[in-house]
Amino acid sequence: MLKHADSYNVIAIGAGPANLSLAALAAPILDISLNVLESSEKVKWHPGLLLAGAVMQTSPLKDLVTPADPTSAYSFLAYLHDKKRLYQAIVRGLASVTRNEFEDYLRWAAAKLANIQFGEHVSAVELRGEAFNIITSCRNYQTATIVLGVGRVPSVPEWGRNAPPNEVFHGSTLLLRRRELSGKRVVVVGGGQSGAEIFLHLLSGACGPLGTLTWVTRRASIFALEDSPFVNEWFFPQHGDWFFDQSEAARKQILERQSLASDGVNCSTLRAIYNALYDREVHRRSYPAHVKIYVDTTAEDLRGMSPFRLDLRQRKTGTCSQHVADIVVLATGYRTEIPSFLEPIAGRLKVLNAPGGSQEIVVDKEFLARFDGPGKCRLYVQNGARLQHGIADTNLSLVPWRASLILNSIIGRVAYDCGPGTGVIEWSSVGFDGSC
Repeated sequence: MLKHADSYNVIAIGAGPANLSLAALAAPILDISLNVLESSEKVKWHPGLLLAGAVMQTSPLKDLVTPADPTSAYSFLAYLHDKKRLYQAIVRGLASVTRNEFEDYLRWAAAKLANIQFGEHVSAVELRGEAFNIITSCRNYQTATIVLGVGRVPSVPEWGRNAPPNEVFHGSTLLLRRRELSGKRVVVVGGGQSGAEIFLHLLSGACGPLGTLTWVTRRASIFALEDSPFVNEWFFPQHGDWFFDQSEAARKQILERQSLASDGVNCSTLRAIYNALYDREVHRRSYPAHVKIYVDTTAEDLRGMSPFRLDLRQRKTGTCSQHVADIVVLATGYRTEIPSFLEPIAGRLKVLNAPGGSQEIVVDKEFLARFDGPGKCRLYVQNGARLQHGIADTNLSLVPWRASLILNSIIGRVAYDCGPGTGVIEWSSVGFDGSC
């Protein structure tokens, strides 16, 4: 039974890094009341991919708060101090923080915030008069302001959507169950960081000694992450501002050119894989009996039942072949979709189609959705506007900056300075049209 309705100034849906940042930065602001609703019982940050040794691709100083407020009690450095690990971390260096440690930091921050309601599944958002009515598994909430931060969903190729989930599954679920794959013929599809980590995990015998391990990527090689100082200025606020002002066609071209800045593989991971492949030649041990890596190759169809026949096509030559597999792991990325709980108001939102099968709610520079509803009702969207705000939108780099913009917009004053800061590259105000 639903309890009586509660009213809050702001309701944030989802307790991932985006809304945890919002909550942490809102904590000292007295004229905002924020409640965060999360369907899980605790903070979960890519739990199926928290592989042993997997490290962050983003500096831990780009945490929930530091770029917006370096003095915040919710910073990663405050977490290290609280855990009595700060001196060790300084000596060890912050360039190799594991994803497991960063998830622990997120849980630590969430535990310090009193306004996060775990175990509240949002089933519907509807309009009631001049306010949103949010229906959850526990109660109803009324508010004029919602901040959406539910993240993205696994992207599964059409050919894999109806396959048995224990034999063909997205890599994001790899660790959610015990997997004994000894003697199995396993194919990993996808050449980004997740694909590389999964390949290394399986190559090293973590799921038993495989019969065959095959890695398939449509990229021309297994490319390293572009992580130079100049490339990293794509993750500055001023680049996002410039990107927003470009045409949709230009944005698509820019994102395509920037792909390896977000989807490349850490050099340390590449080295570990190469070393393991070399070690396999010398020792064998529990390594797979056969290992194959196909580049510039697409997986196009899946036939039969386990063992499957996976259709592969070499992109340059067009040569097609079939590969037999017992298990297919999809490291095929993520896409943005409109949450089902927004269905009651979906007709009032403007939506655009983005690359990779994504659908994005159209937002403005302050991440406020274009909404055909009462003027008092405002819906902000976090981590769901990559085609509109650029490469950093789905990355941790600008999470505190975006949360600051949203908070300033909500309260109608500058609580946090969201100015662009310094940078060596001048992002021209002249529009980019993709031509010379």
